[in-house]
Amino acid sequence: MKSVKLTKIFSEDVVSYALYKCYVSKDSRVFFKISHNIDIKTGRNWYYYCVPDVDLIEIRKDNTIIAYELKGKRKGKKPENKSSKGLAFYDGIGQALAYLNLPYISILGAFNKFNGGVFDFVYLVYARDELEFPDYEKRIFDLLPTGVILALPNGEFKKVREAPKNSLQSKEAKEHFLKNLDTLGKFSVDGKIFRKIKERGEKYFLNSNL
Repeated sequence: MKSVKLTKIFSEDVVSYALYKCYVSKDSRVFFKISHNIDIKTGRNWYYYCVPDVDLIEIRKDNTIIAYELKGKRKGKKPENKSSKGLAFYDGIGQALAYLNLPYISILGAFNKFNGGVFDFVYLVYARDELEFPDYEKRIFDLLPTGVILALPNGEFKKVREAPKNSLQSKEAKEHFLKNLDTLGKFSVDGKIFRKIKERGEKYFLNSNL
């Protein structure tokens, strides 16, 4: 894709849409802005709960589960430095670390039944104007138990750090999650949440003349 001059804020919704359209495997199942699947009408004695919300979950055909914490530009956000151009390199690190232990699975009142997370890998995705990855950021990112991806305004993505295997993952939690993906329908590509993301994403790229 050609580079573009920004005409709209490259928001987290736009990053989410671009990640889904241009980066995530077409064979994967994808869920957006996952908070919880609590529904007292189902009669279930368990539920998933995410604090913070997980921006995007990808389940690949081989059952690898990847979580993405997305950081887009926000209106009125001032640059912390010239390199970050509106998004400080430390934004999102705390949320991404929390993903390693998510979602909490509450069963019969046990809030974190399996004492471990579901995801195989976690990535932190940053919106950037250019593929800039200065040494002072790399030194920090290399210490993290997550991967790092840069998102460009034209919908391109560059993986700058491979995610290590999640050492907090619970095999039992992952198995439970994979068996119950149907309880996450409202977060799927057929849900209202994604429809809003798609609308904002398509509007952004249309106005950018990509």
